[in-house]
Amino acid sequence: MSRLLSTITRRLGNPQITGLILAIVLAGGGIAFFGKSLAPYLTALILAYLLEGMIGSLIRLRLPRMVAVVIIFSLFFLVLNLLLFSLLPNLVRELIRISQDIPHITQTLKELMKRMSESVSGWGDSAFAENILLGLVERSQQMAGDSVTFLLQSLPGVISVMVYLVLVPFLVFFFMKDKKILIDSFVRYMPKDRDLINRVLADVDTAVGGYIRGKFWELLLLGSTSYAAFLFIDFKYAFLVGLLTGLSVLIPILGLAVVALPVVILGIFQWGLTWDAINPLIIYAVLQVVDGNILAPMILGETVKVHPTTIMLAVLFFGSIWGLSGVFFAVPLWVLLRSVLDAILFSEESGGLTETIK
Repeated sequence: MSRLLSTITRRLGNPQITGLILAIVLAGGGIAFFGKSLAPYLTALILAYLLEGMIGSLIRLRLPRMVAVVIIFSLFFLVLNLLLFSLLPNLVRELIRISQDIPHITQTLKELMKRMSESVSGWGDSAFAENILLGLVERSQQMAGDSVTFLLQSLPGVISVMVYLVLVPFLVFFFMKDKKILIDSFVRYMPKDRDLINRVLADVDTAVGGYIRGKFWELLLLGSTSYAAFLFIDFKYAFLVGLLTGLSVLIPILGLAVVALPVVILGIFQWGLTWDAINPLIIYAVLQVVDGNILAPMILGETVKVHPTTIMLAVLFFGSIWGLSGVFFAVPLWVLLRSVLDAILFSEESGGLTETIK
């Protein structure tokens, strides 16, 4: 252990590692303290980063960068208007409808719980079981009402929408158009000896960039497919549940279980205790199996190799620090942390951590 600590101390004396740690601390502190003020800027930066992959594909087809930027930006602006003027109003309508249906949903669940308690009356105290089940239903009603209210209140107001609608596309265009100029301006303030920093950034870009872009396409494909499937069976809440199904890919492992609950509850509310009520759950299960075994491996490929137990640890750790944002970005943050730790602990001059702890 002492040799390990001495190795870490010696490695921290490396100016490149010191600069890397300082850059991460400054970036993290800036986001923590000024994240709300810089939200449009950071949003545009992430969007430009996501779109860069498509620009690179067009450039490889021998299109000039400016032409590629115009094509991709035009597609981005078209999708942005579709989201703003078509999908967002649909989301608001379904959230309002669910908020109005919550009392009826709760009553349906209470009746279901009462039937279940009566069916197991021969196995114990039915009144005790019924009280527990009804308490769970009432608690679920409160949580559902709070969640819908939070979502409705969290929807951007008119002023925020106008700011994002004008500022974000403007920033995205110039981030893509002047990528080289902006990077060169930033590099001027970095140390000349930055081989280690470049290596870490390359590793993070390969892993995290591939993961984020892959998750974006996975969300889009799974969300649109599930919406079409739910619409096919005349599910009243097809849009909202389809959106939740797509968003479930952003919360590794836990997202699958969390979204299954509203699928079951809303299915029972619409069709009652019939076989039709199982159809949304069957569709959801099939789509999740296809996503986990075909879609996700095909899209993500070998960009990120993280064991499921490590994913759970990352979700719990970063979720406890940054809440929902930490849960969403748990895997990219873990990859970033792992790359930085590898840079600090493994070096050619010291022979790596393996030799240190022998």
